[in-house]
Amino acid sequence: MIWVIVLVGLALVIYRYGVPSTYTQRVADHVAAGAAEGARTASKGYFRRRDLAWAIGGGLALFIFLFSALGGDDDNSASATETADAAPTSETISSPLSFGDRGDDVVILQERLVAEGLPVAVDGVYGPETADAVSAFQEQEQLTVDGTVSPDTAEALGIWSG
Repeated sequence: MIWVIVLVGLALVIYRYGVPSTYTQRVADHVAAGAAEGARTASKGYFRRRDLAWAIGGGLALFIFLFSALGGDDDNSASATETADAAPTSETISSPLSFGDRGDDVVILQERLVAEGLPVAVDGVYGPETADAVSAFQEQEQLTVDGTVSPDTAEALGIWSG
């Protein structure tokens, strides 16, 4: 979205300083028609600078457009939730997990919760968000709702190897 604003602003600047108004055209014609060779050279210099400004502005606009269209920030990238849905984990855990735990086993749990459709960040930290997702899963599966991953909960999630 920001590139649209930049392009519109650039177009307005180019229009303001690049498109000659009737006044500037009359002045240039007057100077060129009635003045000495030095004045003609000066007016030619003005138009050369204006053409250079057009070229630079157009090149910059083209660069911004191509960068944003081909290599800029991709708004359609998959979120962590969508990525986990596409490829649920096949790894398992061998010990119960509870609030405050960290590490690879928590990542496995979080990925599995995301695959089950529960909103949780996959960050490897068993925090309040993970505990809430575990509780929601336990309630959904009619298990004991305590927010910890016991062997029963892990088995229901399909991540227990114990």
